[in-house]
Amino acid sequence: MNKKKNQKNLSISIHFDSHETDAVQLEVDLHGEPVLFGLWKFALRRCGKPLHAVDFWTETCVHHEKGCEYFELDLPLSGNYRLQRFFLLDNTDQLLILGDTLLWDGDNIKQQLPEQNDHLMYESTLFYSPKLRPKTFTDSTEIFFQPDKPKSPPLFRVFPLALPEWKKTEKNRTVTGTLGIEQSTLVLRQQTSGISMFAPLFFDFDANRFNNQYTWRQLTVGENMKKVPDDQAAGYRVQINKEQFLLYRSMTPAANRTVLGHNLIDDFCFARFFPETGVETLIVIESE
Repeated sequence: MNKKKNQKNLSISIHFDSHETDAVQLEVDLHGEPVLFGLWKFALRRCGKPLHAVDFWTETCVHHEKGCEYFELDLPLSGNYRLQRFFLLDNTDQLLILGDTLLWDGDNIKQQLPEQNDHLMYESTLFYSPKLRPKTFTDSTEIFFQPDKPKSPPLFRVFPLALPEWKKTEKNRTVTGTLGIEQSTLVLRQQTSGISMFAPLFFDFDANRFNNQYTWRQLTVGENMKKVPDDQAAGYRVQINKEQFLLYRSMTPAANRTVLGHNLIDDFCFARFFPETGVETLIVIESE
């Protein structure tokens, strides 16, 4: 199946075959030229044992709201797991968010909480155009991409939201990992001691913002006056100059939670955040 979402300068094409297990192909075009393309691959392990597909990808959600296009796929995995893969194109702000959510479908989460030495390991790879040159940084985890020509300005950049902005950060984080370049591919690796995992990549394609300061942070998600564990829900704030964005993902059945003072009972939320007035929702995916 093919899905294509267009905007003046930015478009994404998605292809998956319901008779192939883990083959999802995408192409992201900027100004009519491909910048990301090919198979978006993944690898998952729990306690060192691979999690493999036991069925085929199925389309689970297509949603349009306030200039945003959202598309979601679901893949059943071994061990009572499933992988939800989403594609979010923000036409207005020239943003693209790609992400995988590993969900556990067991009946009683409390009885299945991992032991201290239990962990999940995730890896995804995306090919980028050979006409591009990536720029990595010694101290921080984001990556810029620019044309492979001398003195060319950047075309886009990517932030690994589940990872800290700075490579030297607190050692007691639940989620750790790296974003790097290996053999012309963008490689995201994450691991966690939890039972579920959210792995989003935030792409900024608006060159007018590239000279502005930027940062991102993981947010505290609250429920019943208590902090929600990272493997049950995750929230992130991205700030580029004065623009701020909120990304939220639940990994459990519906629950009333709060992030940045905003109440949510949904699976997924992408929004703008204004310190003076609060959250302006751009797209929400409701719980089943």
